[in-house]
Amino acid sequence: MAVLAQEVTKIICVADSSSSLQSKYFTISGMGTDFEQNDYYVWIDVGSGGTDPDISGTGIEVDIAEDASNSTVATAVSTALALKADFSTSVSTATITVTNAVRGSVTDAANVNAGFTITTETAGTGTKNSNHTHPEDDMGWFIQGNHLAVVTTKGSTSTSVHSKLGDWKGIDESVIEGFLIHYMAEPNAVSAITDTPDIDNAFHTCLIDYVKHRLYQDKAGKSADPNIAMSNMSLAGLHEAKWNEAVKKHGMQKRDKIGGSRSIIPPNFR
Repeated sequence: MAVLAQEVTKIICVADSSSSLQSKYFTISGMGTDFEQNDYYVWIDVGSGGTDPDISGTGIEVDIAEDASNSTVATAVSTALALKADFSTSVSTATITVTNAVRGSVTDAANVNAGFTITTETAGTGTKNSNHTHPEDDMGWFIQGNHLAVVTTKGSTSTSVHSKLGDWKGIDESVIEGFLIHYMAEPNAVSAITDTPDIDNAFHTCLIDYVKHRLYQDKAGKSADPNIAMSNMSLAGLHEAKWNEAVKKHGMQKRDKIGGSRSIIPPNFR
C-alpha cells in the first residue's frame, strides 16, 4: 500500500524590473479537507496597475511595488499563499517552500509566464477515487493477529510478483477516506468426531465444559438412584458455571467467526 504524502513545492522567484511582473502568474493546487482538489492561480499586481488573468480556478492576488527585489517578491507570494487553508509556507531569500495542508495527489504547480522556477519536491500521493471499480471482483482481506491485510488480484500481465495479474498482492493505491469491509458468515456444522468446531479458538476448551454439563444432566435424569442423580446434577452445575464464565470472559471473541455484518474503519490518516 502506498504511503500518503503531502505535496511539497519549491518556488524560486525573480525580481521585478520596470513592472516586468505585471499581471504575470503561475498555477498551484491544494487538497481540501473534503479530499477534492482546489486549483489556484497566483498573479502579480505591480503598483495596483495589474489585471486579473481570470482563468479557471481561484485567483490569489500578490501586491508588490515596481522594481521589488526577488526576496521581496518571494515574501509577498509566500504571505498570500499562507492565507489559504490549503497551504503552509516558508521563505528563504527568494525561495518559497509550499506544503499542502492535506495529503493527496494534486496537479503539480507550474509557472505560466512569471519567470519563476517551480519544482515539485515531494509529489502528493493518495486519490479519492478508487482504481477498483468493482472491488468484490479483485479484492480480498484477512486478519493476522491484530493486523488487517487488504490484497488484490488486479494487475498487469507482468512477471513481477507485485504486479502480475491474478496473483494476490498488496492493493495498488493509497487509502485516504478509509474503507468499509462487510463480513457475513455462518459456522460450519460439526458432522464428525474429527471436525474442528467453527468457533473462536478461545472457546474450544470451554466447549468441553458445555458438553459435560449436558451429559451430566442427561445422566441425572436417567438415574433411578436419587443420590447418583444429585451427584450428577452437582457436576453438571460445576461445568455449566465454567461455561458461563468463559462466555462472559470471551464475549467478543464468540462473534469472530459467526453471523452479522462487520465493519472496520481505519483511523484518520490526515
